[in-house]
Amino acid sequence: MSIFRSYLRKNNSLISNNSTNCSQNPVTEISFGTYNKEVSRFIFDVDLDDLTIKINDGIINSNRIVSHTLHLTNTITNAPQYIGKKSYSLNIDRATSFELDFFNIDEDWDEGGGYDFNYNDAVALQYKDPQASNWFERKTGINWTSEGAYDSGSTTIINSQTFNKGNEDIQIDITDYINQRLFGNLTGYTGTTIYTGNSYGIGVKFTDFYESIETEFRQAVAFFTKHTNTYYEPYVETIIDDTITDDRNYFYLDKDNDLYLYSNVGGFPEDVIINNVVIRDHEDNIVATLSGDSIETVSKGIYKITLNVDSESFPDAVIFTDTWSITINNKTIEHEGEFYLISSDVYYDMNQTDDINFNNYHFNFNGIKENEKIKADDSIRKIKISVKELYPNQNNFIPLDLEYRLFTAIAGKYQIDIIPFTKVNRTNKGYEFNLDTSWLIPQDYYLQIRMKNGYYYENKQILSFSIVSDDLTYISK
Repeated sequence: MSIFRSYLRKNNSLISNNSTNCSQNPVTEISFGTYNKEVSRFIFDVDLDDLTIKINDGIINSNRIVSHTLHLTNTITNAPQYIGKKSYSLNIDRATSFELDFFNIDEDWDEGGGYDFNYNDAVALQYKDPQASNWFERKTGINWTSEGAYDSGSTTIINSQTFNKGNEDIQIDITDYINQRLFGNLTGYTGTTIYTGNSYGIGVKFTDFYESIETEFRQAVAFFTKHTNTYYEPYVETIIDDTITDDRNYFYLDKDNDLYLYSNVGGFPEDVIINNVVIRDHEDNIVATLSGDSIETVSKGIYKITLNVDSESFPDAVIFTDTWSITINNKTIEHEGEFYLISSDVYYDMNQTDDINFNNYHFNFNGIKENEKIKADDSIRKIKISVKELYPNQNNFIPLDLEYRLFTAIAGKYQIDIIPFTKVNRTNKGYEFNLDTSWLIPQDYYLQIRMKNGYYYENKQILSFSIVSDDLTYISK
């Protein structure tokens, strides 16, 4: 599994019946209530350029995209003592038990350059900020078709999220919406109409029901914006199912095994045409021929087939071959690999034996050095994990189950996952994974390895490194 993060291109908060622009504020305040119905909404657009480039380059296989999830961090996510309490003003309550709608914005708009929130109509009209966008205007001198970028009953709702206490973060599935923006209405990506026509971003608001409520004090919830200059910058997280589990060195009888082909040209992954794959047994007899949909593209230059060999038809401890017919530059070539059949008794263990001694293994990272300073750019680091077994077992045909985690520390108190524990790729050359540094915000990070054995696990080595910016201060993407 791979993760890619897309950050916001622009954002702003719209205040009802008010021309104030506060787009540069590090916090957005979404609100409802008071007898004057002081409503505010948050609007933003996601920068999908980098994601589109990686898809077009084949680095991300669009067919293996699992989900796109929007993340915004609540300003009191780590301060539950503020739940239900007054906010920065005695006239503002922190909202609890509510629902937010996420709606499509079908008109282009400008971010503007304002900072301060202002709910006072008289002041706002007297000192009108000429910068758009605001409640009335999407660009300077150009009005929204519907004030506040939303028209009840006609604006498309993308999704909704319920908040119980009011300190929850926004974590909302917008997979169909993002896929529709990336690929249009292509069959296989979305079969639903998440929005019609163009989309210029997403708006967040309390549902119509809450926006219609009158209260003594304004009810508000606040989230960090793209201008926060902290780890809490909003993003859309894309999950790609591209984990490699190559069974070439661990091919068990009587189970589905995956065999991979890695195509590289000049040291870089390169797509080729796979015509077919012919499987031959230890006596050079053809066992199977795979083609078409039986050959899967995992990512750029990486292809997979799945094969099951029956122990009633073939013995273990023999070598089979897989011959790949490849067309590259209009020429057809063949690549032959081999794999060793292992008895299914090793895989299907009925004795509840513990074959893994955690203390017998030590791991090292290759690809990033301890305390390395990595420039924030578009590089992808291939991280190889070297395994040192203190007392090797020559007859051990059980592969290691390894996972990695990338996390950061906040104020020396909180560990926050950037990439939760994720399976390490097992290739024919060993254990490795790709770390895309292009979307990592400049700060300190930690890589950790976890070794698993069934339901048991042990955390192993940790490596620290930093992403640094060219600038003296970090500038939000």
